[in-house]
Amino acid sequence: MKRLLYYFIQGLLYTTPIAITIYLLWSTLSYLDDLIPLNIPGLGLLSLIAIITFIGFIGGFTIKFRLVKFLDKLLKTVPLVKIIYSSVNDIMKSMTGKKKGFQQPVLLRLSLKEDVRRVGFVTDEDLKDLGKSNSKMITVYVPHSLAISGQVFVVPENYIEPLNVNSSEVMKYIIAGGVTGGN
Repeated sequence: MKRLLYYFIQGLLYTTPIAITIYLLWSTLSYLDDLIPLNIPGLGLLSLIAIITFIGFIGGFTIKFRLVKFLDKLLKTVPLVKIIYSSVNDIMKSMTGKKKGFQQPVLLRLSLKEDVRRVGFVTDEDLKDLGKSNSKMITVYVPHSLAISGQVFVVPENYIEPLNVNSSEVMKYIIAGGVTGGN
């Protein structure tokens, strides 16, 4: 009986990730296809890709317009809106490669007295935004596992050890709580 339970759990470990992935993909594609009343499978996905590409194409031209630049400056000056707008704007630019973001994965030493480290990313090496441009300190962002949040640490340079690994693999490792195998 114990052996049967072991095989059942083993089977769950193999089939659950595959089944959930297939279900989510199928549900998403079905939802996208239902957005367009024609009964052609895949048309919803193709339409979504075309619309997003078109918005990107138009956006490339509108960024050069003074109105868009004016709106950008205006949103960056309104007290509460500034925080939200600037943060979302910076994150989107980091993710799309328009701005340097999570490119330098490191091990962050929490204390020189202990051998404990956290995995994170160098996000600022000169602290100009904090008014400390001559500082020997750097900023390291440490994402939380299994969440979309993290902590920012300002530490001396000797508290970090660079990792010679692809940034996306390091982020996947952190988000998964260290249980990924790099596969």
